[in-house]
Amino acid sequence: MESENLTIIEQLEKLRITSSSEIPPHEFLYTWNGVPCYARGELVAVTGKAKSGKTYLNSILMAAAGTSALSRGAGNELEPAYNAGRMDGGHFLGLKRIREKPLRVVWIDTEQSADSTHEILRDRIGAMTGAEASDEAYHVFNLRQVRWQDRMTLVLAAIAICMPDLVIFDGIRDVVGDINNYEEAQNTIGQLLKVASEYKTCIVCVLHQNKAAEDKTLRGALGTELQNKSFETYECKKDPETRIFSIQQTATRKYDMPNKIQFCVDKKGLPVGCAAGLEPEQASHADIGRQGGFNGEYVGADGKIDKTKLFGYILQGGKEMSLAQLRQVIMNVANVRSFNFAFKLIEEARLQGIIQPAEIEGKSGYQLSP
Repeated sequence: MESENLTIIEQLEKLRITSSSEIPPHEFLYTWNGVPCYARGELVAVTGKAKSGKTYLNSILMAAAGTSALSRGAGNELEPAYNAGRMDGGHFLGLKRIREKPLRVVWIDTEQSADSTHEILRDRIGAMTGAEASDEAYHVFNLRQVRWQDRMTLVLAAIAICMPDLVIFDGIRDVVGDINNYEEAQNTIGQLLKVASEYKTCIVCVLHQNKAAEDKTLRGALGTELQNKSFETYECKKDPETRIFSIQQTATRKYDMPNKIQFCVDKKGLPVGCAAGLEPEQASHADIGRQGGFNGEYVGADGKIDKTKLFGYILQGGKEMSLAQLRQVIMNVANVRSFNFAFKLIEEARLQGIIQPAEIEGKSGYQLSP
């Protein structure tokens, strides 16, 4: 009995934290708009509804991990490389890898087919980094066809063997039989916390929110345990009208990231910066490309939309158009994706006297001002 008590005392002494304890501070893998994030030895939760951009967020993280250099680009600016959906010197949408050397990544995919996983690695991450995804940097495992009872063993083995800096675990729900079983939830999160600490890796765990539109909580007992133990939580959303994705940090133990990160997806399926929330007059040439791909034809030297030229082309020859027609033509001619953005252009053109109201078969419309 005395021996057992001594063992417990020794364990407590080893685990005790005092003001003079020499404990290294958190080491972060990235900064996002200057805010340190994704800490080694911790879990990070990524959540959202189905098809809300969670895999895009993880692709951005993985691309930033594998870029070969950090010497070029400014973390908060849109440059030509961003407009092509590429990292520039390790920067994208304000995300910047901290250390010079690329990070080693383990990506566990339990949700998608092997073909989809391979396509993202080759065509998305490779395109964003500007080079073929390195087998040394990226260790990618598709476990969808493995029995759920065997998946966690393989996940822990992959981390132990590869010793990564960053783990993308998409999705954590697929290693438990019952998402509402608290014992399973505690065991699963406990194992991940242990290996994260042991191997000084950041483990990003992807878990859906509950299905009800107004319910943003993470699913089941597993979600509750993950939320409680995570260092940070990021919520992904997609606006169904504008097709703009947003990422927002909703919880953190240390550094707050107050602003949303927003992006669109181009025709090649690559995430690109967008001008969400900007008034037309505030949009830069690069922003316009994300909103609608004006291709410079209706953009002045100052980078602002030339509404005189745009509406002059659409309504030339004394044409009259209803509001709905004009909006649709703007979207077609200028390749605008957002109804709201097209309406803003029309309203500003009216206020500036470029166009004026006109009655068309008893309906309100517009024509060029004389």
